[in-house]
Amino acid sequence: MATPAARAGRWLYGPLPDLLIGCGLWYVIAFALMTGAGTQIREGGAAALMPFAVLLFGVPHYGATLVRVYERAEDRRAYAFFALHATLLLGLAFAVGVHNALVGSWIVTLYLTWSPWHYTGQNYGLAVMFLRRRGIEITPAIKRALYASFILSYVMTVLAIHSGADASSYTPVAYDSSSYHFINFGIPAVVANVGFALAAAAYGLALGVAAVLLLRRGSLADLVPTATLAFSQALWFSIPLALRVWKIPTGIEPWQASNGPYYFLWIAIAHSVQYVWVTSYYARASGDWSGQLPYLGKILLAGMAIWTVPALVFAPGALGRLPFEAGLGLLVASAVNLHHFVLDGAIWKLRSGRIARVLLRPREAPASTGAPRHSWLGRGVWATGAACLGIVLLAHFEQEAARRAIASGDLARARTAAKRLDWIGRDGPALHVTLGSALERSGQSYAALVEYQQAIALHPTVGAWHALGSFHARQGRWNEAAAAYEAALGINPDEKTVLHHLGVASLELGRPERARQAFARAAELDPGRKIHRIMLERAERALLEAVPAQAANPG
Repeated sequence: MATPAARAGRWLYGPLPDLLIGCGLWYVIAFALMTGAGTQIREGGAAALMPFAVLLFGVPHYGATLVRVYERAEDRRAYAFFALHATLLLGLAFAVGVHNALVGSWIVTLYLTWSPWHYTGQNYGLAVMFLRRRGIEITPAIKRALYASFILSYVMTVLAIHSGADASSYTPVAYDSSSYHFINFGIPAVVANVGFALAAAAYGLALGVAAVLLLRRGSLADLVPTATLAFSQALWFSIPLALRVWKIPTGIEPWQASNGPYYFLWIAIAHSVQYVWVTSYYARASGDWSGQLPYLGKILLAGMAIWTVPALVFAPGALGRLPFEAGLGLLVASAVNLHHFVLDGAIWKLRSGRIARVLLRPREAPASTGAPRHSWLGRGVWATGAACLGIVLLAHFEQEAARRAIASGDLARARTAAKRLDWIGRDGPALHVTLGSALERSGQSYAALVEYQQAIALHPTVGAWHALGSFHARQGRWNEAAAAYEAALGINPDEKTVLHHLGVASLELGRPERARQAFARAAELDPGRKIHRIMLERAERALLEAVPAQAANPG
């Protein structure tokens, strides 16, 4: 990459890398490819690799913020309130949230609501940066119009996700959890629809005004980076939101609501590499630079540490109660992101003298003072990060090994994988349910029962209770089966399959009224399945037959 002195101030790394990475043009190209071949790409294995890709690209972007705030003593002093006090407060909230579902749910909700603004704010900041680097005067009118366009894009997002839209379509972290849930603000549909339409109209107007005013101040070539960022913002949020809210069919796969969570992972990668692009430039141009690869390695290790250590400390058997897959992972993701948002908002103020000198009006590279010397504490941090990287890789390896072992029938290897995952705090009920099912198919009934009970001991999920109930039902132990199904419905009373199986068990136990209730609810939830109606009629006949019998035997 070119040195800062060679770039004449208009670009950071040059036109091509800045437009592709910094302005999100690579995502525009990827979007075009996915429009034509999205199904083939997704079904060809991309969907399975995307979470790992987000981890690979996303983790360093969290680490970049940590290095920016904590590595240098002067930065730690400058941002002491955020680096220490805000961090401690958020850490306390996280610790409480691990044990209190309501607090944890509010942490998740705050993260999901704030996340789109984090993406939006970064796009706006970079848009202004490119204008300033080109010497374009940003008058108050231009600033208001440009800022309003990004703000209104975010307003459209909030109105959508808090009036019924799937929030997972606008965040890279899946938030399905039996412990925490997204607390929808419940904006009335009429208010949300009118507000969305007004915000969308104002958004288009603000973009138009900003474009006209900017063209009076600079050439079209000068405005290409800012225009690309505005288009990326529209492609990430505004356009797909409008299409989904107004139910406009396009036939374009990346804009299909059913695939929203998967395609947002691509946006998350675009955002993350954009962040690393600008932070690595800042680190290089402000001195204390030891090279691109060492810097990338450093931010990877820092990111790994903040993502992994809380999950270890608050794992079941340590200070926590929830397995990683049953809610702890979601809470860690929410807290880590909120910490990142807080720090990021504090450290990238373009009006800051040091930030402005490096990002807005550099003319030559400052003399490097060399990489900062690391104390024993600093070396301990990097060692921790390396260990965390090893843990994450081991977890991925053992999870894949367990999956392959169960598929091939090597159940001893699957059990070994479960033990190793337990050692690193990544064991969870889903693996034990799957392993129990495999053991049951192989005729090892007692071993299967142990696995189902272990799944419930780890965390009583609907799936674990349902599996245990079905095991007892196959053994003819209907009382135990019904009790397990009731426990599953205590977690989620609208599980259609569990309701059906409870109805069957209740009929076997001579409880036609409970069977009727279960089948009626299953039929209400899933009216397309005739079996629910057939079994409901059977339960009602059994109930009618039971009445004369009870009358004949009043004692």
